[in-house]
Amino acid sequence: MIQVATHPTDLSRWDHGADPFYLEVFGETEPVLDMNFAEMIPPGGENAQTTQSTPIYEYWWTLGHGGHGTAHRHLFEDREDRKDEALWTKLEDIAARVYLYFPISGGWRAKELVATVKYLSPVSDQKNWSAKAAEDFQKVQPFLAGAGQLAGAGGVPLAAPVLSVLSKLQIGTVPQVKGFNWYAEKVTFGAAANHGVMQGVGWALPKRMFELMGGRLTGSIALSFVPSQSQEDPSREWAPEPLPMLAHAVVYADGKEHWAPAKNKFVELTLRPTEKTAT
Repeated sequence: MIQVATHPTDLSRWDHGADPFYLEVFGETEPVLDMNFAEMIPPGGENAQTTQSTPIYEYWWTLGHGGHGTAHRHLFEDREDRKDEALWTKLEDIAARVYLYFPISGGWRAKELVATVKYLSPVSDQKNWSAKAAEDFQKVQPFLAGAGQLAGAGGVPLAAPVLSVLSKLQIGTVPQVKGFNWYAEKVTFGAAANHGVMQGVGWALPKRMFELMGGRLTGSIALSFVPSQSQEDPSREWAPEPLPMLAHAVVYADGKEHWAPAKNKFVELTLRPTEKTAT
């Protein structure tokens, strides 16, 4: 089931003055664990046709904002005093960061595959974007072909769906052209909201995205979920526990930081990983 968590909690009452942007995260809340994550199928081993694929999931974030696009001012006519306008006209070069964190306790972990920032085609500089996107796909294509050959030969069939997902996510992903040099980093957060160590991904978004991509920026992380158990307590029976994915975001403008919900507070989306049921 795809579920959503936001800040503010009730977006129907979003107050642009109190919160100059909103943060939304959503995704599958009952993902299936990849119980064979550590296994590699050797050549001549199990038939690739009967090998189950790795369950891969995509989790999205959205930053919604009023921005400073003059063409869309009518969308905010109800605001007599646009105090947030100065924020969007004084953005720093790295204008925002978005963070998604996943727990490492609870009998499971999330394994990141690829991060994206999404755009809707065509954009204002579609020619250059398309050329760069095609160039990126050409780099991935040989690996996809190789993965298909391995799968057909019974080599490493689990690699094929992972690389296939990578190629599909390239479609609609913002290429790193001049002015749009976004990037993602692996991040760690300690003892977050009493959930212990959290591991995740942070996106750095340049100013041009806010200027030319409209008032709704969206990105995602594709990942799989794997079971885990600590050796410190081997007698404890393993069972996956429901735990939240945490998210927050910051916009940098005029030398200040503007957080949603706050620097040390988070939007929480509870995940309940499950074992695949027998069929």
